[in-house]
Amino acid sequence: MDYLNLNLTSTLAGLGVVLLVMFIRLHWPFRFQYMANLNKRRAEARLRWLDASYRKNRSRAVAMLDKSTHEIMTGNYELAEKFIVQGIHVCKDQPSLFNQAMIHYLFYNLAIVYYSSGRYSEALEVAFRIYQRDQGMTDSLALIACSHARLGEVESAWEAYQLIASKRSAREWKLFCLAEIEAAKGNYERALTHLRQLMGKSSSSFLHLNRSELEKRLEEWQKASTQAG
Repeated sequence: MDYLNLNLTSTLAGLGVVLLVMFIRLHWPFRFQYMANLNKRRAEARLRWLDASYRKNRSRAVAMLDKSTHEIMTGNYELAEKFIVQGIHVCKDQPSLFNQAMIHYLFYNLAIVYYSSGRYSEALEVAFRIYQRDQGMTDSLALIACSHARLGEVESAWEAYQLIASKRSAREWKLFCLAEIEAAKGNYERALTHLRQLMGKSSSSFLHLNRSELEKRLEEWQKASTQAG
């Protein structure tokens, strides 16, 4: 029975294999999302990988997350909301640890849909709930700032912006939030400066606000600036 005796090397090797299998099983559903992130500056390639996730992961929550992101990027907000709701139902019907984490990102996508559709109060409510659960999620905090700005609540928008101002990972959101805040204050030329900087350098990798949405803001603020002048 000597072959059943475990030494330190075999124990560590066995533990390593178990951890590797767990790591692969955890991250395997996200393989298409990882490939999409490698193509941040190639929108068409990114969309293909997100769509592949939906086709390969089928009814899993991650499929609904990636498909809703795909539709958000192409401006199909009504369809995106449909997939988000489906994903939330999957998470609630199958309350695994994986799905408990996944529902967090589905609600973030829902906040994006509300914001992009002009439903700023709803976007603010959902984003605030997300931030309450995870204060490390800078994107939800940025949505809070931008939603406050669109509602004309400049002071609240600025308070939220101050919390993300020092975070390097939020460069695109910081520019966009500053643009929204300046526009809410009536400083349209400053808003346009921030927006053009975003569109010129970062818009291709800015996941949740496609270029058509940025162009809508550009047209809106250019018109407002002309009228103000």
